[in-house]
Amino acid sequence: MKFNKIYIQQNIACLVIFIFILIISMLLYPGGSKFNTSATHYLFFENFISHLGKYKTYSGASNLFPAALFKIGVYLISFSFAILFLFQPLIFKSHSLSYKMSVSASCLVLCSALAFIGIGYYSADPSTLKIHLAFVKISFYLFFIASLLQTIAIKMNPLFNKKMFIYYLLFTTSLLAYNLLIEFGPRPNANLTSLIIQVSAQKLIAVFFFINFIVQGSETLKKIKHIKAN
Repeated sequence: MKFNKIYIQQNIACLVIFIFILIISMLLYPGGSKFNTSATHYLFFENFISHLGKYKTYSGASNLFPAALFKIGVYLISFSFAILFLFQPLIFKSHSLSYKMSVSASCLVLCSALAFIGIGYYSADPSTLKIHLAFVKISFYLFFIASLLQTIAIKMNPLFNKKMFIYYLLFTTSLLAYNLLIEFGPRPNANLTSLIIQVSAQKLIAVFFFINFIVQGSETLKKIKHIKAN
């Protein structure tokens, strides 16, 4: 069985769609944050991305439609990554050790994708907040370990150049930094400054996430095209 470029293409397409869904949900969000309940719109540095999935905002306003959009986006991107990483080890099959590393990484990403579905299903509303946060931690911790294994696999496999290794290494490092921040950093409920730090970090890791997989996907497609040409 050979790796098909459609696995990467669908992931890039789903990432772009997910970005648009987030933007629309932000624009439709009726407002309210932990320390600014009177806000009438989404506050980029005070509202977490997961606030888009809340059924009721901090201001008490209904958020049903943006929440539905957010859930659709989360489910879409979760299934997209499950498909990508289910087949991604096929790229590494010519190199035994890197193939085993990639298989291990893919298993972890599949578990992370399930946890990400849990993030969408259990909203950040007070009644389900604890389980929502548990899924957030599980998803990011597993994805970090998977990314570390994938970075090693890329380094070991002669198919991939140094640039792709550096991309993945930077992404893995950013995931480690973010995991340390959410575990040991300031609590977002403590004060406004702590909230802004955590929200800003979440937005930043989301940007790194999108850039990494769009760039890596594009580079891998070029590599596949080059191999077929030869």
